[in-house]
Amino acid sequence: MRRGEDDAVEMLAALECDTFDFWEDSARRPGGARGRESGVTWFRTGIPLPNYNGLLGNATNVASMLERVRSWNLPARWIISTANAPDGLERALEDGGCSLMEDAPGMIARIDELPAPQAAGVSVEVVRDQAAFDQWADVFCDAFGVPENAAPHVHAAHSWPCLHNEHRTYLLLRRGRDAVATGLLHSRAGIAGVYGIGVRRAFQKQGLGALATLLTVREGVRRGAQLALLQATAQGFPVYAKLGFRTITSFRSWRIA
Repeated sequence: MRRGEDDAVEMLAALECDTFDFWEDSARRPGGARGRESGVTWFRTGIPLPNYNGLLGNATNVASMLERVRSWNLPARWIISTANAPDGLERALEDGGCSLMEDAPGMIARIDELPAPQAAGVSVEVVRDQAAFDQWADVFCDAFGVPENAAPHVHAAHSWPCLHNEHRTYLLLRRGRDAVATGLLHSRAGIAGVYGIGVRRAFQKQGLGALATLLTVREGVRRGAQLALLQATAQGFPVYAKLGFRTITSFRSWRIA
């Protein structure tokens, strides 16, 4: 019984660490900045979308950290893991003028318990140049219905890390000549962090989301991963659960007004 409890604690720590590291890593770009203060990690990319600026984890002084982020004059959010958030933190965020914008299940799986990808008729490539990245961004924005005015910012947020960040691997799936789905691997020792799973809307409901997930995990296996982890959207949750991922926390994003 003790071993099972230890495994659960280790899995939760791995999931939280990779998730927070992924978003902090977004600021490893020209003009970006990141640091730690009052027990919380802050990151600023300069991209004018809330996903790409903000705070990660639990702070000892909520008011001062909100004041710091607001001084950036950028859209931002505060991400917490419900499994480790102290009592009163979310109430303090609400009292500080924040509003809940996302509640994403944090899911994890042992890779040897996941099915093998069945990629008949679909090819996958690692994005290595600007032309391929432009296609990746186009599929990703279409998959998530990113508004036309926000799409250039999403493109900018991923362009530099795609081509320069050694911790990230961007994957593009094709069916024939059509670019149909995306994946994004964030690599840590023993971990395959699965992000950026998107399927072009014209090709959804055809199993490509599950395939993109498994192919992203397989890329992690090449780097020695034994665990796969991700944060699920409402649309993706049943797909991941069917593959064998299980929820062990929830990542709640609070928009900083």
